Amino acid sequence: MLLGQMMNYPLTTHSIIEYGNRVFPHKEIVSKMPDGQWHRYSNADLYKRTKRLASSLAGQLGIQPGDRVATFAWNHYQHLELYFAIPGAGAVCHPLNIRLASDQLEFIVNHAEDKVVFLDASLIPVFEPFVHRLPSVKHIVLMNAPEDLKTDLPNVLYYEELIAGGKEDFIWVDVDENQACAMCYTSGTTGNPKGALYSHRSTYLHAITILSPNAANVSALDRVLSICPMFHVMAWGFPFISMLAGADVVMPSKHLQPAALIEIIKKEKITLANGVPTFGWVSWKN
Repeated sequence: MLLGQMMNYPLTTHSIIEYGNRVFPHKEIVSKMPDGQWHRYSNADLYKRTKRLASSLAGQLGIQPGDRVATFAWNHYQHLELYFAIPGAGAVCHPLNIRLASDQLEFIVNHAEDKVVFLDASLIPVFEPFVHRLPSVKHIVLMNAPEDLKTDLPNVLYYEELIAGGKEDFIWVDVDENQACAMCYTSGTTGNPKGALYSHRSTYLHAITILSPNAANVSALDRVLSICPMFHVMAWGFPFISMLAGADVVMPSKHLQPAALIEIIKKEKITLANGVPTFGWVSWKN
């Protein structure tokens, strides 16, 4: 058998963020945070913080290739960092559906054997009722927590401190492109929820396909409002799609009411927005 070795390069999420940092370092990532404040930074800023976060996952937290690392969070820039940092450390990014009942969430975390959970502070009341029944979870990392926060959560770490302790020159963990980079569970409408694994390769190919004119036609001219929850089939892949396209990304966190979304669309001059069927898909392209 004669192999064609031209452009023999693994299709991984590492290559997506490397491309975004190299070609589109200036593109903007905008978040309307849970407390209503706005956060803005660039792909270059995202890249540096993601490297530090991946370094802390592999170093401080001892995450090994193939380990599952969960998120329980809104759509915002920190969640986007986790989308790249977790597979960057060789692990599997596992966004948990914040809309599910406690018994389903407990089953999912235990079935996946998640080692770490990254938790938005505003969602602590949703997570606390079952947190002590999760034997595989070794650490809970809080995001956007106020300084005076009081909680009974065990083994708590803080997101910004974790990033500060990481190394910016971290080298992405080498993975096979067929290795899982992410996973999502169903809502358990027929029996217990069931997990689906996404490979690095499938994630890359899906993203590059959606860029095409016959699909979503996303480009560097776009400002994308990513409404689809990041726990829902990996936000339809838009974190990866937008990075490859060089599109600016805007995320609304918990501000999902019609009036709030319309305000964001106007303020940020959105050209393309996604969403689950209750939100629909809207394009403002001419």
